[in-house]
Amino acid sequence: MIVREFREAWRRLARRPGYALLSVAVLGVGLGVTLFLFSLVNTLILEPLPVPHPERLMALGEPSHSGNGIDSLDSDQYLALRDGLRSADEVGAYVPIGAGVEENGGARYYPGSRVTASMMPLLGVTPLLGRGLLPSDEAPGAPDVVLLGESLWRRGFKADPHIAGRAVRINGEWATVVGVLPASAAYMPVSGSEVWLPLTLPPGQHREVRGVVRLAPDHQLAQARAELDAWAARLQAALPAGKHTRGVTLKPWKFSFVPEDMRQWVWLMFGAAALVLLLACVNVANLQLVQTLQRRHELALRGALGGSRARLVSAALTESLLLSLAALAVALPIVHWGNRWIVSVYFNDASGAAPFHHFGLDGRVLVAAFVAAVLSTALAGVIPAWRAARADLQDVLRDGGKGSSAGFARVTRIMVVAEVALTVVLLVGAGTFLRAVGSVLSQPVAGAAHATQVLTANVMLPAASYTDDARRIRFFDAVGERLRQDAGVVDATVSDTVPGAVLGSHEDVSLPGHPQPADGWPRAQMGIVDPHFLGTYGVHLREGRFFDPRDRADSAPVAVVDAKMTAAMWPRDNAVGRKLVLWPGRPFALTLTVIGVIEPLQLDGVLEKSRPSLLLPLGQSAGQSPLHAVGLAVRAHVAGGLSAQQLADAVHAVEPQAAVYGVRSQAAAMAEARVGLTVLSTVFGALGLVALLLAGAGLYGVLAFSVAQRTREIGIRRAIGAGNRAIMREVGRQLLWQLGLGLGIGLLLAWPWSALLADPGLHTRAHDLRVFAPVLLIVLLVALIASLVPLLRALRVDPAIALRHE
Repeated sequence: MIVREFREAWRRLARRPGYALLSVAVLGVGLGVTLFLFSLVNTLILEPLPVPHPERLMALGEPSHSGNGIDSLDSDQYLALRDGLRSADEVGAYVPIGAGVEENGGARYYPGSRVTASMMPLLGVTPLLGRGLLPSDEAPGAPDVVLLGESLWRRGFKADPHIAGRAVRINGEWATVVGVLPASAAYMPVSGSEVWLPLTLPPGQHREVRGVVRLAPDHQLAQARAELDAWAARLQAALPAGKHTRGVTLKPWKFSFVPEDMRQWVWLMFGAAALVLLLACVNVANLQLVQTLQRRHELALRGALGGSRARLVSAALTESLLLSLAALAVALPIVHWGNRWIVSVYFNDASGAAPFHHFGLDGRVLVAAFVAAVLSTALAGVIPAWRAARADLQDVLRDGGKGSSAGFARVTRIMVVAEVALTVVLLVGAGTFLRAVGSVLSQPVAGAAHATQVLTANVMLPAASYTDDARRIRFFDAVGERLRQDAGVVDATVSDTVPGAVLGSHEDVSLPGHPQPADGWPRAQMGIVDPHFLGTYGVHLREGRFFDPRDRADSAPVAVVDAKMTAAMWPRDNAVGRKLVLWPGRPFALTLTVIGVIEPLQLDGVLEKSRPSLLLPLGQSAGQSPLHAVGLAVRAHVAGGLSAQQLADAVHAVEPQAAVYGVRSQAAAMAEARVGLTVLSTVFGALGLVALLLAGAGLYGVLAFSVAQRTREIGIRRAIGAGNRAIMREVGRQLLWQLGLGLGIGLLLAWPWSALLADPGLHTRAHDLRVFAPVLLIVLLVALIASLVPLLRALRVDPAIALRHE
């Protein structure tokens, strides 16, 4: 019987190829976007970390200012917790670093970390070759040792099986290789890691470290947090004078790879995609209702000949199941292409992602695909099957197949109301993010006028050869001078910031003698730059002067501030010559003299909160920035006027062991800073467009069906003298009440939905009338376009032809 049902359903679909192809396309798109976003949920949220007992691994540190993620903690706090945290089975710490590894006579940059000896056992990592780190490797004065990643070992050292015991130069210093870690450890504890060095933490160093905890088997996260709360006073006492902690807490370590805010947005995107699938199912259900109505005479005959209602229902659901399974052939390529797009947006290629993040199809996604197909069958097929089973067989047979379709039409119109409502919800989401993108793009970013012409790169110097800041500064001066000699170069600068993309740091500032406000010291964006910063980025000086050779390490500390800082600190006075305190309330507080004012400058990423900015001269930055690894920026006369190789050649001409990495244009750096908003706006925009097309198709289908069913009625009206206006009013009345009800319900649903999407960090706003008003206009316009053909068809009804069969 089952085989026969499938054969009959296949034959029915083959006789109606247009209906079948349209249904498959609509369901395929709905399933495709839903499964694509489910694959992101699966990859970023559901997939556990590939370590023993991943649920017991916790990140240890201060809660971040935003509340998402977790920050570092003081090394003395870590030392106090390492031996005294009873709820922990093991405690480890690490510090992310960059490593310049000498290969073939030059240095190549690799991400890495300094780790305690407890980190690898804590994470369940066993060396591929050699041994791991030992507690003795952390002792001050111990011989330098290093662990290499499998990828670096195979590529840079030809998979030498005797690599253990061999000395390599890392950041200009010799270290002995003691082991090789497998490729699966490349994310432990920093994504892309290829180099692991021992982390030495003598008491009193007060170094910022990141902690990792493996909870004891008999302890839960809540218990461990309660224990940390009890430690609050001791942890504050471990800090140096003048430094205050926001408290130390624990969060699941997987949040270090996918923070809470990203998880929230992934779930919201998946929810929006589920609405699109619901819309697709409603559309297919409408199509099936029309087909059921056209077959109502056949269904009545089958019932009269002994066919049960259960059999009629199973026939309709079988047809829907065939359509859903065929739609998977459309959906799975969408999932594949969507994941490739995500990888291309977030990473240069798949190797940029964490090794355990597999973007694409896997067993869980394929199972979800089958489940989604079955659910789509139920959603799209149950209403048509229910209506078919409820048909009054005697009435249908008595009318010869021309009986009333009021019941069918009523259900169809109700589903179109639902389509319009869901479309409004999805378009509000799309409009919210598109509006945010427009807001971000419209904000002027000082220094971004020539973003496509500015090539930026990070430069890492061998620390052993450049032991003092004076020598590092001479190196950067020499590289900048060499680059500026190129006829195609406008200017070149060295700094730890890229306007609109990369922040130097956030720091506390104050005016001399001012007490700390109740809500804390004012925060500012700070960058350390050389005298060529303004010329390279095209930032305008408004007052005073910029840095020059007078601003040396032995001269009075100076700063240049932007107009936002002036408005915040000296709203009615000239800022030039004024004093500004950096790091107020700290033993190392520094009083600066303002020597110049520039236009408003956004040093942080374009999505981050706009704060006042101040710049410090590179020549006075001793102890304030790790000058062995800073950024180099070169502005050419035209976009692409300087290649990455030319930039690297200029650096290596001065220091062959310098590692040059992260080469990209300022425009690319700014685009990367807003990649999250780009993804959200693209996904929600695509979902909104699909919803709009589905709603338009649904309105068109219902009106066309209504006109076809009312041909006789319209013919009679025209025969007794009804004009075009009366016919349009009669047909359009149905459209207006469906549209009005759908818009009303949609607005009621979209109002709280927009509140969920509100995020100051992404520049999205709740209840934005500049989003709601265009959405209503767009839906009305689409409804008008969708109704044109059915209305014209109603006006062309010939009374003689419509009544001839009577």
